[in-house]
Amino acid sequence: MKVLAIIGSPTGADGFTYRSVQALEQSLAQRTDVTFDYRFLGERPLPLCRGRLSCVRDGEQQCPFRDDLMPLEQAMHAADVVVFASPVHCFNASALMKNLFDLFVYQMHRPDFFARRAVVVTTAAGAGQKGVLDYLERTVANWGFWVVGRLGTHAGLFDEPKYQARLTKAADALADRLIATTGQPRPAPGLVDLIGFRVWRSVVTRTRQESPYDWAQWQERGWLDRSWYLPGRVNRVANALAAGIEWFIGAAIANVWVRPVR
Repeated sequence: MKVLAIIGSPTGADGFTYRSVQALEQSLAQRTDVTFDYRFLGERPLPLCRGRLSCVRDGEQQCPFRDDLMPLEQAMHAADVVVFASPVHCFNASALMKNLFDLFVYQMHRPDFFARRAVVVTTAAGAGQKGVLDYLERTVANWGFWVVGRLGTHAGLFDEPKYQARLTKAADALADRLIATTGQPRPAPGLVDLIGFRVWRSVVTRTRQESPYDWAQWQERGWLDRSWYLPGRVNRVANALAAGIEWFIGAAIANVWVRPVR
């Protein structure tokens, strides 16, 4: 198993985020043949995203930082599993991880990682693990990753023997999950997945003139006429509910029901 671990902590190999991922590495190494490739975003920071959305409108090749992103994107495609790990900073992901997600925003519009699994990891000195794990999972799932597990740790308790025992148990369970899903077909999309697909399709349709590349890619991949990115059966009830929500969102936008936030 080839694992790419992207560490979004400025403390790099000296931090608890890295040590949390190491716990998973150790559990996997005891069970299977595994190699870990660590990429520390703090050691060679990526350029700051300018938010121009040229990657969405005109294609990711038009991003001014494409050469900086290509090696990491290629490494993600080459891995069996990608670990996205970030500390909790002010109840959110780190600036390094958030910038990575901003730079790869085109993956939200045109997901390309359906053949890859992912794990999300965070650590906090206090609270906030769940919120950051939810954010990491939601983001990379929108990129197409099958998120098979998550791990949140507490830095303040990390070196306590009782906590280490609990961490080992959690890491072992996650390692078992990764091994069990190896070579297995990903589950059928659920209601949240189907809603997300239809929301993105409505965005692409609504912005056809402003983002022609986005539209062309959806058309070329056949997504405009599907209920989900991948071929296969979807739950009829969930699909009908997703269609209803898509209609409501479209009507809200067309009739200017969406109000400014106060």
